[in-house]
Amino acid sequence: MTEEHEEDRLNAVLHTLGERVRAMRLARGMSVAALSFEAALSEQRIRSIEAGRTAVPLAVLVALADVFEVGVSDLFGDGIARTPVSDAVDAPSSSPHVVPSPVIWGGELPPAPWMTSGTEVPAPAPPPPAERLPAAGFSPHIAPGTAALPPAPWQTSPPPAAHPVGPPPTPAEYGAPVPPPHVPSVAPRVHQRAAERGMQGASAYVFVAPGAGAATAPRTFADLRVGPLAGRNFRSLQEFAVASVIEGHHAITDVARVFRVPPWRLEQWVRETGHAV
Repeated sequence: MTEEHEEDRLNAVLHTLGERVRAMRLARGMSVAALSFEAALSEQRIRSIEAGRTAVPLAVLVALADVFEVGVSDLFGDGIARTPVSDAVDAPSSSPHVVPSPVIWGGELPPAPWMTSGTEVPAPAPPPPAERLPAAGFSPHIAPGTAALPPAPWQTSPPPAAHPVGPPPTPAEYGAPVPPPHVPSVAPRVHQRAAERGMQGASAYVFVAPGAGAATAPRTFADLRVGPLAGRNFRSLQEFAVASVIEGHHAITDVARVFRVPPWRLEQWVRETGHAV
């Protein structure tokens, strides 16, 4: 093989590569600038490759094949690779890297562990009909000529009572004395009230005549405006409170509770008027 023949063959390969690259670029609607941007090559290098005037290194071939999404060998092929219409690309029918071999079917797959075996489980047999016993006093479990047992006590109704059952007799019927009903004692409440009044500075115990009614503590201003204080007008609440203690003879604690002041403050107001508490 002469040197001229090798050069002619190299030129033919370069021209084929250039035509192939140009056809793929036009089939995808790409310009020279777009292809140079995608392949990270200069536009001058792209034009030289398409014209078949320069040798192409392997790195440039790999970059062009990645842009066109084809193999490096497809750049030297005769046909033009089509651009996939959709995102889903069908796998090639044949590949040089796959050795064709016949498919051998290995039979049925074993059942999954969570599934039952292939044998059919027989359906449960229906229960036999219940054996109906005769209504007469004959039992198939008792031999003929044998007397049947009497019914159980809980299967028979109780006999009627001989005498009517009445209410239980009361203690009065036996002549026993009936204790009087229990009446709670008021003594604890009296002592508790006396202790409270003693702590408040009032008299612990108050003696009331048998016929006299119990005096109630005043709760409102209307309860204080009775007796000598009825219909009177006061210049201030302090004057009204002092008059309720001195003239109305009400307890300091009761008046202080109505006026919502501390008892010691009301005692101070009474002392300021010159009266002893």
